Amino acid sequence: MGDSRGALGRRMRRRDFLTSTRDGVRSSTQFFIAYVFDRGDGGASRLGVTVTRKVGGAVQRNRIKRLAREWFRSRNSEFGSCDLVLIAKREFPTSLRLADVRRDLDPALLPRGPQSPRES
Repeated sequence: MGDSRGALGRRMRRRDFLTSTRDGVRSSTQFFIAYVFDRGDGGASRLGVTVTRKVGGAVQRNRIKRLAREWFRSRNSEFGSCDLVLIAKREFPTSLRLADVRRDLDPALLPRGPQSPRES
């Protein structure tokens, strides 16, 4: 199976993470610190997830990354052409489910529509 992302849809590299955290808009939620950087190149949105060993063992870290990727897959059309970096906080509960991740990230990162603009 080949990689179908193409040149613009490539995986985020270190420099992309650094650019996103330096120039992106920072939001903090209960379980994540998020940086959204609008690339403005018309390409697909990309996700980068960072989970340090301080959060837990390999099984816990991989589970957090899977939950974040699944949340992003269901919402990536709402981001346009941007890089989203999620950094898991240490207080990440082991029993967290996808619904909990949605409740945590949706209000902080998704646009709310014209009747209630996002506050910075």
